Amino acid sequence: MALHDNRRALSAADGFDDIFGMVKAATERFLGMHRAGLTLVLGDIPNSIGAYHEIGSNAIVMNRNILKMVERVSRSKTKRNSYVFMILLHEYLHSLGYASDEQVRKLGEQISGEYLGRGHIASMMATEPLDRFFPDLGRLTVFRDKGEYETVSRFDSSSTTYIA
Repeated sequence: MALHDNRRALSAADGFDDIFGMVKAATERFLGMHRAGLTLVLGDIPNSIGAYHEIGSNAIVMNRNILKMVERVSRSKTKRNSYVFMILLHEYLHSLGYASDEQVRKLGEQISGEYLGRGHIASMMATEPLDRFFPDLGRLTVFRDKGEYETVSRFDSSSTTYIA
């Protein structure tokens, strides 16, 4: 796919599974690596953490609170999808064995730059503070740990050869 097609697909994506498919395609094209069988969990975790992947696990845990705030302050589907793309790309790289956040940020910028273009918002989100893109985030509700987690039912479906 050409940059223009990738950008259009990201802007039109409907959900985590579609966006994660693009993350996997971009990563495989750039690094020649892939991993199957990951699960996405949305959780109430401290707002200082956008998401995490525990080395050796098959789960990416994304901060549900920040996701809700991003959805609230952004009227742009492209901007929201770019945020999800970058968070999933960052944690996917961790799942592939890249432990250093600094290395993952640089790889994220390179991979998204090649896949979407260097000037695309997702590429810039790899290394820039989140409030640069969502300046109103700071005025929203602070973190309250409810300890609740939700597994996203349709995620990484390209790795599934059966219907669960």
